[in-house]
Amino acid sequence: MGTVNARRSTGFVLLVGIVVATFLAATLSPPARAADTGNSAPQNGRIVDVDPVGFTPHVMDGAVYAMTRVGDMVIVGGTFTRVRNANSSTDIPRVNLFAFNAFTGQVSTTFVPNPNNRVYTLAPAADGTSVYIGGAFTSATSGGTSVAVSRLYKADVATGNRIAAFQPGSLNGQVRDLSVIGNRLWVAGKFTHLQGQPSAALGTLNATTGARDPYYTGVIAGVHNGGITNVQKIATDPANGKLVLVGNFNTVNGARRHQFAVLDISGAAMALANYYTTQYESACSSSFETYMTDVEFSPDGSFFVVSTTGAYGGSATVAGTSGCDGVARYESAATGTNVRPTWVAYTGGDTTWDTEVTADVVYVGGHMRWQNNPTRGDAAGQGAVSRPGIGALDVANGMPYSWNPTRTLGVGVKDMVATPEGLFVGSDTDVFANETHRKVAFVPLSSGATLPARRVGTLPATVYRVASGGAQLVSVGFDGTTATAPTDAPNGTGWGTTVGAFMVNGSLYTAYANGTLTRRTFDGTTYGAPSTVNAADQLVFQSDWHNGDVPLLTSLFYDRGWIYFTKAGSSQLFRRGFEVESGVVGQQLYSFPSVTGVGYSGMRGAFVADGKLWFAGTDGSLTRADWTPTGAVAGTATPIAPSGSGWASRALFPFQGP
Repeated sequence: MGTVNARRSTGFVLLVGIVVATFLAATLSPPARAADTGNSAPQNGRIVDVDPVGFTPHVMDGAVYAMTRVGDMVIVGGTFTRVRNANSSTDIPRVNLFAFNAFTGQVSTTFVPNPNNRVYTLAPAADGTSVYIGGAFTSATSGGTSVAVSRLYKADVATGNRIAAFQPGSLNGQVRDLSVIGNRLWVAGKFTHLQGQPSAALGTLNATTGARDPYYTGVIAGVHNGGITNVQKIATDPANGKLVLVGNFNTVNGARRHQFAVLDISGAAMALANYYTTQYESACSSSFETYMTDVEFSPDGSFFVVSTTGAYGGSATVAGTSGCDGVARYESAATGTNVRPTWVAYTGGDTTWDTEVTADVVYVGGHMRWQNNPTRGDAAGQGAVSRPGIGALDVANGMPYSWNPTRTLGVGVKDMVATPEGLFVGSDTDVFANETHRKVAFVPLSSGATLPARRVGTLPATVYRVASGGAQLVSVGFDGTTATAPTDAPNGTGWGTTVGAFMVNGSLYTAYANGTLTRRTFDGTTYGAPSTVNAADQLVFQSDWHNGDVPLLTSLFYDRGWIYFTKAGSSQLFRRGFEVESGVVGQQLYSFPSVTGVGYSGMRGAFVADGKLWFAGTDGSLTRADWTPTGAVAGTATPIAPSGSGWASRALFPFQGP
């Protein structure tokens, strides 16, 4: 499906469960400088191009594990020995670390640290001219001389020399991730001591001197599946209020926090946050000591995204409760000991190693073959769409956009960096978008697409309806309280077999008793040519939706990334993700029970406007109730029109123009 040129609102806030996601407003104590320097560029309302530029350098062997941007330079770390400039046949010796210009692609001739082992992580320093480097190495080159560096050091990007003022001392294990907040450097990895003092898997250092910072006082212990206690990834929100950690552990400060924990870092003293999910207590494959692979905050800090490996989770994946091989969104403002994800996007048993979150897109990279694939392991199931090695998900619902450059799978993408200009991608393979881009690719934003506007329904509006059992479309003006007299509207190709309809950005979506869903333009008078919405049927026919849901619909409506519906013979409200940009219908089916004042079994037409649910009953009445993404709010039902008012409809929808 094509996109429309309406810019997406950056103020949109998705609600999860019964929790409203809000911006963090905690009063912050020192450090008071800017938040984590590694935050993604928002790229508001846009998605990057599928065609990479031709100027990025090639990494001729090994793999890329980490990337970051410092000024005009991109720093790349991993396991390799040779690189080349684009359009060159000359190898340039670079061991495990190099830098290139973000705008020309030319490899730096002065940044040559050559650490003697793998680089796992990179973080830009607050000064804008230097970079923190973490990994498994014990030495690096500085000023032409090998110097001892114990798995962590700081280098000047222009010269490649170690910054001697930063002295982090000895770490007795690998550094896997770093995060800078003001003058505090958070260090995560597979170590037990920092500077000779116990600090298993996580700790804080002074970002200028490298001296031990006493701020972190936590005790991380236990394992998921053998191995040693470790933290694989950390993420800090832009407000400096929360730090999320994932890895191979079982408790934090004695409280159960299996593979996942959230720290409150907003105050003068660190605390374990009242925030936990049981999602990652799934066993998954015994091959992994931990199946956690990444965590990233959104640019506004209102949510974060967690990715995993771990193999197909079977019935738990179908139910959405498995933590294995998926990508999940969590709201920052949630609390409690069993926080549920807003959505989980499953690959069908393939790994997502890395995520990069912009205002509207969750870029996912790994060696996955599909998205929207919860019902099959190592095969395409109902709803699956092909997204080899890299994909882009809607932040609202986890549904895949049509963006699909493809890449050779390999082990997979290990790091991505979203900048104001586009997206850098680092991996272990050489083909991206059917072109040779060895281990590094860059897809620009300027030539990418504008995403569809994410709008909410509002009143007053023209509301269209087709009487239950009828075939004539009629329209009424409706302000939320009163309606004008019904007027026959153009019928187009007819409404006699419809079972529901809704409008999004000038497009009319119509469901029919034969199980199909169509899309066409509609301006209130003229209908465009219909097209079948079948993007999720291209690999395997989505029979659960077409045969199990659509023919039984008694109401159908849309709200901010989700299709909601009721079905004959059921007292529940159902929803599936729906991506208007790609036409993908979510395979995961969510259900919510009737609540006091709102019985879903008697619903005959509904829509959402002004944050309220308006629904018709079998008796022709119209009722309003408060609305959340998990259904109507109990006890808020308010009669609008009495029995016999003619509101019972086989299709009920407000007009929404482009």
